[in-house]
Amino acid sequence: MSVNLIAIDYGEKRCGIALGGNVPSRIFTVERSKVFEVLTRYDASTVVVGMPLSMSGRYSRQTFECIAFAEKIKKKFRKEVFLVDERLSSRMFQGRENVDGLSAAEIFERFVAHGTGIYKLREPEKVYDETIEEVHRCPGKLLIAHLSDTRLCRENCVVLQEEPYHAYLFHKRGCHVERDERFLEQFAPFDIIVTRRGSNLERFLKSGGRMVCL
Repeated sequence: MSVNLIAIDYGEKRCGIALGGNVPSRIFTVERSKVFEVLTRYDASTVVVGMPLSMSGRYSRQTFECIAFAEKIKKKFRKEVFLVDERLSSRMFQGRENVDGLSAAEIFERFVAHGTGIYKLREPEKVYDETIEEVHRCPGKLLIAHLSDTRLCRENCVVLQEEPYHAYLFHKRGCHVERDERFLEQFAPFDIIVTRRGSNLERFLKSGGRMVCL
């Protein structure tokens, strides 16, 4: 059986597995501790992990646990690893046998269809050391938006980051991370905002605050 792709429906105890070429040719469920054995046996070039988000699209504890698992796969097997937004995938199959395996097949098919909500685990883009030093010299509440260099973070810091893997890296550094700027209101105003050029975040800036656009 030719296996180019393995999709995983991550769970705290069990994981659904779907593997195949252009379509899932086999689905099953294994204990989470056995997933690496499956990846070793079937030497697929690409691994896709279903990523749980809250229904509002916010990150959760389960989100970051899943991303940590995907990161371990990437580091151990050195394969291309992707995350797929799996909201509602398990609910589609409630009451049926092998729910986890069916959910993995749904994740597989979403990835092959090149739909939305697919994110590759990519290394962060570095900013200049001088920029980091400048940000760290500025007191007050900090918002880091659409940037992935975790060296920017410090105490009293909130991060806006849509890329889940980069959000996870900031989370590991102790930052609060949001995916959608709608949820920034509860943390505003900010004394300093560091972001990419073209971002329209001035409404979250304190009067007399500083905007740094890279």
